[in-house]
Amino acid sequence: MRLLLLFYLIFIFYLAILKRDVNAQQQGIDSEEGDAETFFNRTYSAHQSDLEKRIFRGYDIKKRPVKNASVPTVVDVHWHVIHVSINQKEQTMTLHGHIYMRWYDEYLVWDPKDFAGIHYARVKKWQVWQPKIRVSNSASGLASAFDFSTSAHVIIQMVEKDRAKVEMYPTFSIKVGCMFDFGDFPYDQNKCSVNLFATDTMAEVQLQNLYNIPPTLSFGWEEQKMKRIISDFKILNVSASQFYYGSGNVSKTAPVTGFELGNTWSMLAVNVDFVRHSPYFWSTIVAPTLVCTMFIQVSFFAPTVSLAFVINLMTIYLEFMFLQDITIKIPLYLSKRPSSITLFHILLISNIVSAVFHGVLCALCATKIPVPLPIRKIYAVKDYVPASWKEEGMVVDYARDTNWTEWMRTARPLAGLVMFVYFVIMFILYLVVRI
Repeated sequence: MRLLLLFYLIFIFYLAILKRDVNAQQQGIDSEEGDAETFFNRTYSAHQSDLEKRIFRGYDIKKRPVKNASVPTVVDVHWHVIHVSINQKEQTMTLHGHIYMRWYDEYLVWDPKDFAGIHYARVKKWQVWQPKIRVSNSASGLASAFDFSTSAHVIIQMVEKDRAKVEMYPTFSIKVGCMFDFGDFPYDQNKCSVNLFATDTMAEVQLQNLYNIPPTLSFGWEEQKMKRIISDFKILNVSASQFYYGSGNVSKTAPVTGFELGNTWSMLAVNVDFVRHSPYFWSTIVAPTLVCTMFIQVSFFAPTVSLAFVINLMTIYLEFMFLQDITIKIPLYLSKRPSSITLFHILLISNIVSAVFHGVLCALCATKIPVPLPIRKIYAVKDYVPASWKEEGMVVDYARDTNWTEWMRTARPLAGLVMFVYFVIMFILYLVVRI
């Protein structure tokens, strides 16, 4: 019984001592009097400041971050494109987005145990060494410094004992000159590239695509994330490629020897393939063209020549209006005349010929000039007309009939039939060429 009482007393005193120890341990971020967020941030900021002082003490941003100068610095690059703008009149393309660059620095190292387990440090772009990159086909010039953002945050991660991984995400807005060919308007397909290179030779800096991953595209958000149509063009594909420039030549084969590395520059390209997006071409251009073609055909079967001539003049006026709309839409640079424009020109010339044909007939009908004997042979066509189609009592004396009115009754429908066959052949050829 005495032992039990002694054990009870010891247990009570032990709980009191244990409570005091627990209260003492709570005088930190979990204490009721302190602010956990303020305590934590103040501690992290202090460690971060000490870390920056440590890693940047004696750091030279002009010195390549390798201790062995014979070892090149490999820079992995990935493109994130958020917008593409194509100017077909200026023959330029503007690319907007972010460029991810990663390399390893052997001077920005620290022991995370000395800084409360911190493995990451976020610093400013101008504080670290970075590769000097340029755009070879920039519209602003080869030495332009405005293609990439001058302000960007850099993330330093301590991944190994003797080197750290450096990641940079600057934004870019690059305008390059291109060589577009719109000869197949409105079905033209073109390609334009942004060529990036490092100013240092491959003996010092080597650019390469990150894991050969193609550029990522983000032209919209949520339901528009698959958006590919921008203005008058549809983006078909955006790819990345790598090549090398040395001795005035461009090659896809990487140099091997030290001499070749010292005289070769690595280059990366972002290739944008696009096709024209013209959903209203058939309704705004082709359909009016077909209507004009029908008017031309109707003119040959009009009851009078004067009415046919008026129809031709009205059709010419409409075609010139449509021609003005086409010239506004069509680009300036063409290696060849587009098939759609060729078809329209053929129809316009055919209509002008029809108008001249009917105008001359109107003038001849007002004169007493007889029909020349050679063109009277057209009456022979009536011999092949079925008897049921002939008018009652229709008998023509081919040798003596010199009336232009009678001659036109045979010639105009025949010319209209020939013109119809001609138009059908032209449209078939247009569809074959387009396909």
